[in-house]
Amino acid sequence: MYSPDEYEILAEVCSVACITILSLIFGRKVASIEGRVYYIRGLLLALYGFSWAIALIGCMLTSTNNGNSISCSLSFFNISLIYTITKVILYLYWIEKLYIISMPKISRFRSFAYNFNVIILLPYIALIVLMIYYRVIFVNQEVPYHCWIGYRLPASIAVLGYDIFITLMFTSMFAKYYFMPNSAQQSSQYAMALKVTTGRNIIIGLVALSTALVKYCLTVVYQDGLRGLVATCVTTLDVTIVSCVVHWVTTHPAETQFMDRILPQQNNNEKPLKLEIKQHQEVVVLTELSSKA
Repeated sequence: MYSPDEYEILAEVCSVACITILSLIFGRKVASIEGRVYYIRGLLLALYGFSWAIALIGCMLTSTNNGNSISCSLSFFNISLIYTITKVILYLYWIEKLYIISMPKISRFRSFAYNFNVIILLPYIALIVLMIYYRVIFVNQEVPYHCWIGYRLPASIAVLGYDIFITLMFTSMFAKYYFMPNSAQQSSQYAMALKVTTGRNIIIGLVALSTALVKYCLTVVYQDGLRGLVATCVTTLDVTIVSCVVHWVTTHPAETQFMDRILPQQNNNEKPLKLEIKQHQEVVVLTELSSKA
């Protein structure tokens, strides 16, 4: 009769603990949302949801890795494909947050910074292809038939380098707004909330950079692959830690008050033309009625 070793037990405990934590913060975030779910809040829910999916899939696959090539392959795609999607969602959240705290006077798609930040995420499509092409997936032919997954050096170096570049770039943008706010931020009634928001997002960037370094440095060091449950556990801890820090940032009173006030204002400011047309139509109707009278 097969019995799991201590590493499998620890990996399962880690996965279950992460699932519990992610379920808790996801539930608290949903309960705290009142009224309309704006785009940035939808990104937060998607971030928690994909992080939860990584933990859940990892929990199910950890117990079936040994001697199972299908489970081993699915573990690889969980720590590469779904993990990369989760990172891109985090970057989209940062892009939207940077746009909001810059106190813009133009729409998103007329903003050079916004468009540039979205475009530089496109290389992640090539990185996913690179990870799949240089993948390491194999199952030992000897008892206990352990699963090993990872990336060859070209994929490991490319993903690690680009992830460091993107994370440092967004973190430096938040640092710029924290130490050198623009005139609109300085004169805004939300100046203090903006400072708190930018400062705490710098912390998210540093934490995300640290966890990504641990994950990808392990793949660089172990070119023949990590044991499947180790790679899955490291990835699960990565997304859970980042999600917890994001939740800590977004539940700060200054952050919540700022977002609750600024989002409806931005939403209303995007539709001035429609209101003017309605008013014009009303004026025309009144003029026709008065002329007939």
